[in-house]
Amino acid sequence: MFRLILHLACLPLLFLSAALLMIRAQSYDNRDVQAFLLPDGCTSPCFMGIQPGITKPQDALSQLRSTESISRVGVSESLETIAWFWNENHSGLMDSSQIPALFYDRDEISSIRLYTRIRLGDLMLQMDTSGSQRIAMRQTTPYTSFNVDLYYVGKGYVLNAVVNCHDFWNQPTQLILGTTPLFLASTTRTMTSLNTAKHLIDAACRRRKET
Repeated sequence: MFRLILHLACLPLLFLSAALLMIRAQSYDNRDVQAFLLPDGCTSPCFMGIQPGITKPQDALSQLRSTESISRVGVSESLETIAWFWNENHSGLMDSSQIPALFYDRDEISSIRLYTRIRLGDLMLQMDTSGSQRIAMRQTTPYTSFNVDLYYVGKGYVLNAVVNCHDFWNQPTQLILGTTPLFLASTTRTMTSLNTAKHLIDAACRRRKET
């Protein structure tokens, strides 16, 4: 009788665990991510036909204003910035709670900053990781779980996510296309391996638990 009750009690737990594993295993459609990162007819780095170092600000402005998934575009000439707001038709890959922007220097786009819902691990699988990369990181709030502002600097792009020892690969990622932000050279700790960064964060969390 006890075994029967135990088996019956375990069934809901097993179903719940299976459901959680299925949800955990679900990922973004790779085709959507590839189309977002590597659009046809546009050499990477590129976004909606806009290429840092090539596209003129006026052409980029026209492109943004003619895109159906964008509701409003704003320009700050003093800051040399063009920002926009997504509407309800925007891609589910984008984080509409944040304001994306592109920056220009005189007569060409220098960089594009995008806020995505794509997990860091999923983006890493799609980006070109050949050649030399470097990782920069700095501790950020809240400090309870050793959160780190992580930057993966690749060829023509930067991936940025706030990670910690509890959740490293699944964090939503900011994508910067074009010029690497200047502050990365002076205000962050740099290394050459993403695994090294992860081990350092894990070690810091272990030390916190021991104290």
